Amino acid sequence: MKLKSFGKRLMALMMAAVVALSLTSCGDDYVVAGEDYILAARAAYVELDSARVDVINDDTGESEQIFIYKYDEKGLMTYSYYAVSGDTTIAQYNNGYEQYTEENGVVSYLDTGDASFTSYSKDVPYPLADEGLIVFYKKAVNTETSYIATNELASEVCHYYDISKISGVDTANGMTGFKVLYYFDAEGNLLFLREVTEVTNDDGSITEYSYSIYITQQNEVTSVPNFIDITRVEEDEGELV
Repeated sequence: MKLKSFGKRLMALMMAAVVALSLTSCGDDYVVAGEDYILAARAAYVELDSARVDVINDDTGESEQIFIYKYDEKGLMTYSYYAVSGDTTIAQYNNGYEQYTEENGVVSYLDTGDASFTSYSKDVPYPLADEGLIVFYKKAVNTETSYIATNELASEVCHYYDISKISGVDTANGMTGFKVLYYFDAEGNLLFLREVTEVTNDDGSITEYSYSIYITQQNEVTSVPNFIDITRVEEDEGELV
């Protein structure tokens, strides 16, 4: 799924999912604003056994991406993913043994007998269940403009990024700026984070795309729903109908 094919409105998701493996903290001897809060939140997230993630378009208030997952007693992951942008919708369900994928009404099916099938676990986490969901790429943070603001009730951390220092970002799409705001409660627990992408259009005007990411139902997911109608798959022949 390329950025242009799925729309610029999902840039925040692409930052989280496509570049997730490169957005990791490093062991430099300097500290950026709010680093301890963010690292603690990332560590807490990967320890969860289940959760729901919503990526909400701040302009519309609608959840444009939903990711729900749960690990079983052996650490094998079951997850459902759903995303919508304009006329494009994508859904996927994977229980570690079989996978259903639907894109704009077209359903495909894989199982463990297919070479391209991938299962996920605590040891091999799905990108959206890994720490990269909570973006932090220390080397690309502009320490001069980033800040932390704290009172007795909550804390706000804001990181402005130098996107030229983030591998995997295609600036040819017009992306010229990126910042992340993190909000924590008085105990330092992450409430949500907001990713704001700045795009310079062909006419020189600037558009901002803002998405908030909420992690809810932490360790409370009892079963993972399948957003795809699997009755469209023939059980006898394993073919789509």
